[in-house]
Amino acid sequence: MTAIVGVLSRRGIAFAADSAATHTSASGQKITNHANKIFTLSKYQPIGVALYSNLDFMGIPWDNIIKMFRDDLRQKKFATLQLYIDEFWKFIKRNCLATVVRDQEGYVEVLAESYNKEIHDFALSQIGGTITAANTVQYFQHYIAKLDDFKASFSPEKAPDFTSYKFVNFQKYAKNSLNKVLAGISAMQGCPANFRIKFEESLYSLLCHNSHTYFLYTGLVFFGYGDKELFPSYKEYLVSYAVDNHIKYTLNSSYEINNLRKAVIAPFAQTDVTNTVIRAVEDDLRKKFYDNNKVSLAGFRDEIVNQMQVSNAPQQLIDILNALDIEKYSRDYEKGMNDYIQNHYIDSLIETVAYLSKEDLADMAESLVRMTCIKRRITSTQETVGGPVDVAVVTKGDGFIWMKRKHYFDPQFNPQFFERYNK
Repeated sequence: MTAIVGVLSRRGIAFAADSAATHTSASGQKITNHANKIFTLSKYQPIGVALYSNLDFMGIPWDNIIKMFRDDLRQKKFATLQLYIDEFWKFIKRNCLATVVRDQEGYVEVLAESYNKEIHDFALSQIGGTITAANTVQYFQHYIAKLDDFKASFSPEKAPDFTSYKFVNFQKYAKNSLNKVLAGISAMQGCPANFRIKFEESLYSLLCHNSHTYFLYTGLVFFGYGDKELFPSYKEYLVSYAVDNHIKYTLNSSYEINNLRKAVIAPFAQTDVTNTVIRAVEDDLRKKFYDNNKVSLAGFRDEIVNQMQVSNAPQQLIDILNALDIEKYSRDYEKGMNDYIQNHYIDSLIETVAYLSKEDLADMAESLVRMTCIKRRITSTQETVGGPVDVAVVTKGDGFIWMKRKHYFDPQFNPQFFERYNK
């Protein structure tokens, strides 16, 4: 896991990240504290990227992809941050996907297996847990109905790189994989003639949808300035896999500084501690307050009704009390509290951040990450945030500046690394 915090203002950007990485295998989980999560995206332009969650893409380490892109980019510059991001996706298609052709095919097979198992288990549960000659028709009815439900829920919105991906192309690409996965169920007595096409259509909708189901994803946070941009911004993308040379990425969040939006504190991955500092109350505790308030209001109303019934109060009055909209009063309470938090804590903090120096932006980002480390150390069974904290500052004039950066080697004994980097 990871804690990354970005602090943006009109003066610049500060990003801080811990070094913990959780590795999962058949034997369990292991946490290491040496992962790099912040990178320069260009040696010459004020652009950077931070990553969290899965540190690989299709088996390729993200740090290798980012460094290859940086070398390929050289002194090229683009007018906006978005254009750098667009070029990044194009680079991966040109230079990486050809090396993982079989992996892409394997992803389709694994996805189809997971999808088939989920729907099979659902259909099985609807017929009592066992397929017999007497209930095969009902089994397939439930199976195809669930396929149709999923297709409808996944169809409306496609991931950007899949908008032009046609169903007929997917059928051709996935033919061999689906032959393996569906061989058993297709051979079952009573399997409908339209089963295969129904499965393909539903799986295609899932594959293209702008969600990341069944697979680990990576969070990539691009930040900095385009050549024509006066103020900084960030864009957070989720990336999970590639199929048939189409990359599954979706925009998760973004923020652009301007004359009206003067600053922002943006936590990523494990966000609870930073959000507590920003809002002055922990999210779980705040939600508990709201839930308890709703329960208390309902209990208070019910107690009054009970007392009135004991006292033989008029039924009309009791009916009026029973009809009170507790949900409305609960929503009013939540809105009032949220408005107070926004006005007295969030807005005042952001107003202060807007005038911080570059050094203070860096200190703030680092402190929030360290606070998350401390909380995990004293409360969690696993310290999923920890290790050295890397801190970078990006400004329009000075570019990408490391404030703190760990190395897996001693820089004193490796001057050749810096000579190569600075070429």
